[in-house]
Amino acid sequence: MRARQLLPWGVAVLALAGLAWWALDRQAPSDAAVAGEALPGFAARIGALERIEVRGAGDAPLVTLVRTNGRWEVLERAGWPANEREISRALFRLGEAQRVEAKTDNPALHARLGVEDIASPGAKGAELRFIGGGEPMALVVGSNHPVLGGSYARLAGDPQAWLLDEDLAPARDPAAWLDRRLVDLPLARIERVRVAPAKGRDFRLVRGDGGFALDGAARASDAATATAGTVEQLALDDFAVDEGKPAAAQTAVFESVDGVALTLASWQDERGLWARLSVALDRDVALAWFAKADETADPPAKRLAALEAQVATWQAAFEGRRFLLPPHKAANLLKSRDDYLESP
Repeated sequence: MRARQLLPWGVAVLALAGLAWWALDRQAPSDAAVAGEALPGFAARIGALERIEVRGAGDAPLVTLVRTNGRWEVLERAGWPANEREISRALFRLGEAQRVEAKTDNPALHARLGVEDIASPGAKGAELRFIGGGEPMALVVGSNHPVLGGSYARLAGDPQAWLLDEDLAPARDPAAWLDRRLVDLPLARIERVRVAPAKGRDFRLVRGDGGFALDGAARASDAATATAGTVEQLALDDFAVDEGKPAAAQTAVFESVDGVALTLASWQDERGLWARLSVALDRDVALAWFAKADETADPPAKRLAALEAQVATWQAAFEGRRFLLPPHKAANLLKSRDDYLESP
């Protein structure tokens, strides 16, 4: 058939698809359907929550957040701190979300909105479960409205589906819930970087008047300065329990003017660049540096105690773990000596 002959058939198919969606969108709600809060009573319980679960097809646990000593942690990531700000925002949005329009209460049609029973192996939606402050609460969150936005959702155990005024689809990857802050050693405090490749010649990047340069080079380079700044506001993309393998392809030690030595032993795999971190403090170097401060600064002993506490906190976070680093930071950690020679 020619394209001119096919055109009416295409229009008819689109019209029928639109009609089917309209019919689903206009499915008569049950008499008991009542507008109002997406999850009635939820806002009043936010402060008492102890556990949040995101579950997917087959009722599989995807993300589990637990509140320990007032702090949210990601269970699937060995209790690493969760992003408190993002959790607070997500809970607030859910507490404020309203039902805009009643949709189908026919379970046979739930899959079209992504709100079918989460126990189904083919379920497309996700179920949010909340524990703490009363009886457990659960909300099945499905697709978003293709034009208006907002999620389709229904209370677990209630066949009545609704269009909500908020997009409540949860992140299904535990890494998305992590507090990504890993370590912050500002560039202004870095004095040198010692680099030891698994294969090849060790080298150093040292601070000069114009920035950092390869030790012995005539001038500073942007590449060397960028590498020295790697550990300033260093974030993680993910992390895992570390068993000591594989061996590092390259190790970099960032040494600060106040005696901190932060070591990153890094290697690559199919996901990106991983690093094992460790940190140590030279107390004599720290005290000598603090002694140079003017009279307005805290006494050296007080500053040393604060720095020791920071180093201990970092080391506790690093112990037994390996971290997937963001690509823009990772690029600096596997540079060879030649990369700094060639850089202007």
